[in-house]
Amino acid sequence: MTSGDRIVCRRVDVATILPLRHRVLRPGRPVETAHFDGDEADTTRHYAAVLDGEAIACLTLVAAAWQGHDAWQLRGMATDDRHRRTGIGSALLSHALADVDTVTPGRPMWCNARIEVADFYRHHGWSIVSAPFDSAGIGPHVRMERHARSDTPDP
Repeated sequence: MTSGDRIVCRRVDVATILPLRHRVLRPGRPVETAHFDGDEADTTRHYAAVLDGEAIACLTLVAAAWQGHDAWQLRGMATDDRHRRTGIGSALLSHALADVDTVTPGRPMWCNARIEVADFYRHHGWSIVSAPFDSAGIGPHVRMERHARSDTPDP
């Protein structure tokens, strides 16, 4: 990471991350499209990497069944363009996974990942478990899953 200890990874409320989610994941679309089903649920956990009071990376974990089991669905992971490829996304993902593991140890996780970022998740122990599919209005995705504690990047 480039900005040292001014960056703090922490849980936040959804309002903190909506502007970043909208700017990165839904540019040119109404801001409402950045608000996801489950965002307001008591079990949902929102995380951000915060620099000088601004969310520069974010992700959300929603309690959602996966293959008939309780699981977490990773949604809305985004990093501000100015901070991509600096390690902030990796740090935030590791922080969120470690935090949620204290609440629900070993619970499986899944996500619908944009094809262009699937390698990022694979680097963090996730596996592709579907053929590519089109997410309407967003683009090509693959479904991915993560089991156990594989949040540490490969060397």
